[in-house]
Amino acid sequence: MFLRRWAVVRRPLTALLSSGSAPGNQSLTRSRELILSVLSTVPSPREARKFIDSVSGQETLRSQREFEERQAQLAIEQGDRDLVPGEFLHLPNEVQTPMRTLAALVYVDSETLGVVGKMLAQMQRIGVAPIVVTKANDHISAVRRTHMLADAVEREGGRARPICGGVFGADVCSEPITAAIAQGQIPVIAPLAVDSGQQLRVLDGSVTALARALAALDGSMSVARLILLGGESGITAGGELQRLVNLEEDYVRLESSCERTGALQLMRTCLGILAPTAVGIVASVHADPSLVLKGLISERPTAVPQFKKPESPVVARILDGVPNYQPIYEHKEPAVIQPSQFTLLRHGFRIQRHTSLDTVDIDRLRCLLESSFQRKLDMAYFERLRHLGIQIIVAGEYQGAVIVTFEKTSGEDLPYLDKFAVLPEVQGTGMADILWDELRVACPSCMWRSRNDNGVNQKSTREGY
Repeated sequence: MFLRRWAVVRRPLTALLSSGSAPGNQSLTRSRELILSVLSTVPSPREARKFIDSVSGQETLRSQREFEERQAQLAIEQGDRDLVPGEFLHLPNEVQTPMRTLAALVYVDSETLGVVGKMLAQMQRIGVAPIVVTKANDHISAVRRTHMLADAVEREGGRARPICGGVFGADVCSEPITAAIAQGQIPVIAPLAVDSGQQLRVLDGSVTALARALAALDGSMSVARLILLGGESGITAGGELQRLVNLEEDYVRLESSCERTGALQLMRTCLGILAPTAVGIVASVHADPSLVLKGLISERPTAVPQFKKPESPVVARILDGVPNYQPIYEHKEPAVIQPSQFTLLRHGFRIQRHTSLDTVDIDRLRCLLESSFQRKLDMAYFERLRHLGIQIIVAGEYQGAVIVTFEKTSGEDLPYLDKFAVLPEVQGTGMADILWDELRVACPSCMWRSRNDNGVNQKSTREGY
C-alpha cells in the first residue's frame, strides 16, 4: 500500500520539491510537504523496511508487480485466460497472505486543535490508519469538536468520518470504526455513551475501552501506535523532558514527579493492553507533523539536543559571507516556536544492574549471548570478567543485556562496551533503545570496537554519544 501510494507521484522528486504553492495546486503542495516530512525522519534502511512491511500488511507480496505476476500465473494454472488486468483474484490458502491494517489510536487531549488535522492527513497518506478520540467536557462540545477535527482533516486533503454515537455502550462496537477505515476514512470518535436514563454523557475511560476492544479484533488490524496529543511537548519530570520512558522500570519514579500524571497512567494502561511491540508517543498539538511521523516510522526517541558554543557574531557573519556591519533598521518576522521533541514510551522491561558476577545468573546470560551472536561462548570469558571491574545491565528475564568492562589504561579505568545483546524474539519491542538509554546513564563516556556497518555506530552518532 505504501509503495503504491507513492507511485501516483509521477513528477521527478526534484521538481516536486521545488514547486510552489500556487492557488489550485494544493494537492501538489501537500505531496511536497509529505515528502519533506518523510525525508526529515531519516530512518535507517532496517527501520524503513520494517515500516513499509507493516503498512503493506504483506511480507511475500512486496510490490504490485509481484502480485500481478502471481495473479497471472494462478490464472493460467486455473485455466482462466480471460482474466481482466487488475482484477482481484482470490488466492488459495497456501498462497494468500492476509492484509493487515497498521492503525494508530490517537487521543487529542487539548482544547485547541493546532496542526492535528494536517498531522492526521499525513499519517493517512503514508498508510497508517488513525483512530481518533477527542477530548470533551459535555456532549455538545464532544459533537462540535468531533466535527471540527473531521473538517480540519478534510481541509488538509485527508478523508474523515465523524462518529458521534454507536461505538460506546455496554460494550464497544468496533463496526463503525472498521467500516470507516475500509472506506479510506479516518474515524473521529466522540467519547459519548447513553446512560440508563437514555441521556448522552461523556464516557470516562473511552480510550482505554477502545484500546481493549481493538486489541481483541482478529488479525485484520494491528494497533501498533498510541499517540497522545496535548498542549505540551511530552512528559516532563523535575522540569526535564523525558525522551524515552520504560514504563516497567520508570513508572514509579515518574509518578511522583511527573507533571502529566494522567497521560502517564493512560499510556501505562493502554500499552499494557496492546501488543508488546506497541509504541506510545506523547507530543504537542502544535508540533511539526514530521516530528510525529519520525516516531511513527523509526519507533525511536528524538536525539539528545547538542548545544554548540555560540560563535562571535562578527565571526559568524564573515563565515556566512555577510558584510561586517549592522543595518540601521532590520525587519524580523516574529519567530514561531514549534516543539522539537516528544516522549516515546514502551511497556518495556524491568532492569537489573550488577557490578559482580556473584549476583548474575550466568547460565541465562550465556544463553542470551549465544542466541544473540549465534555462536558458542567460551566459558573462559566469565573467568576474565571476574578479574575486571564490570557493569552488567540486564533487561527483563535475561532478554537483553549490556556488559561493560573497566580496562586498565595508563593507570585509569576505561569503560569498554564488551557486549550488547538482545534476544531475536524480543526485537521490535524497544529493547535496544531501553538498554542504550541505561548505558548512557551508567557510563556517560564509553568506547568499543565494531565493524563499520554495525548499527551501534549509527546509534551513537545519532544520539551524540
